Amino acid sequence: MMSPQDLESELHKKPFQPFRIVTTTGKAYEITERDLPMMMVGKRTVIIGFRVAETDPNFDRYEVVSLVHIVRLEPIPQPQEQAS
Repeated sequence: MMSPQDLESELHKKPFQPFRIVTTTGKAYEITERDLPMMMVGKRTVIIGFRVAETDPNFDRYEVVSLVHIVRLEPIPQPQEQAS
């Protein structure tokens, strides 16, 4: 089971590192810095908001995920900037 503190710690890491939430069903949620305002972590669940369009700052729908079903958090590799 993922603790709320572990998830909050990942959300507030500086600098922020995008990550993937993987659940017991195999479903995954990719969390980017742009998604931070649309996540609420509770004692037993996390609410993840989803936008319809990338340009919309508000979410259109959401899913509630039980922390007991979060298996792991995986970092999402970021492309390396090439020096010129």
